[in-house]
Amino acid sequence: MKLFAEYFNTTYRHLANTLFSVVVLLAFIPANSSALEQDDAAALLKGFHQAQIQSYFTINAFYNFSANDGDKSLLMDVNDAINNVNSILNTLDTYKELDEVKGEIEAANQSWQVHKTTLNTITNDILEQGYADLRLMSDLAIQNQDFTNVLATAYQKVKSEYTLNNVAAKSRESALLMAMLMTKYSARTTSNVSQVFQGGGEEKTIDLLALDLDKQLKDLLVTADAEQKKSVDAVLTKWDFIRSSYINYNEKNVNYVVNLYSKRIINALGTTSDLN
Repeated sequence: MKLFAEYFNTTYRHLANTLFSVVVLLAFIPANSSALEQDDAAALLKGFHQAQIQSYFTINAFYNFSANDGDKSLLMDVNDAINNVNSILNTLDTYKELDEVKGEIEAANQSWQVHKTTLNTITNDILEQGYADLRLMSDLAIQNQDFTNVLATAYQKVKSEYTLNNVAAKSRESALLMAMLMTKYSARTTSNVSQVFQGGGEEKTIDLLALDLDKQLKDLLVTADAEQKKSVDAVLTKWDFIRSSYINYNEKNVNYVVNLYSKRIINALGTTSDLN
């Protein structure tokens, strides 16, 4: 019995020591060892967001160019937007070895190549023959939406592993809505592509989307701190200038002004989202 007791005590102490070692080891292991580093997650979120914005810029620029095919500056806008998406995806590619986003980055690249090919083809058609195939224009709108959906899915996946402050989140949501709204307006007011752009599942009219954005921007102002409020106030000043054009989109075509201020708003929201 004495030998058994000594054996039991020795075994118990060994187990206790082993369990203590395991607990200590676990304390130094992250709760989710496969989770993205926070710096990587922040960079990925920004990249996926910016790619969505520039995706809308590509098709928006194309719509404006298609109605004014002799305007070289509008053609340059198309090319600049394409180059911007290429640049953003090249940056995202530096993260493609991360298992958490490898599939999403690959899917984004594949979707973009399809969209870019159609965009280049249809732009060249306008340059060479003065008009575009309506079927390709419909394909372009669908492919653009597919690309932004892939990016949005990737964004939400990364966001689940990163704590994004409310102002940054709301600023990005507003910027995306502004980009989509601008693109819808361009499609609507550019006669030869009117009604081609399919801006998402809800298919709200431009005026209703404008009211949604109006509410989002006011909510953003309430959420912002003192420094951020200055930036949001600047956004609201620009928004007030074009708000009625969006709400009364059937009354007057002021596409140039709407595009100009919409892009300024998107840039200002980007600045706001970077304020901590």
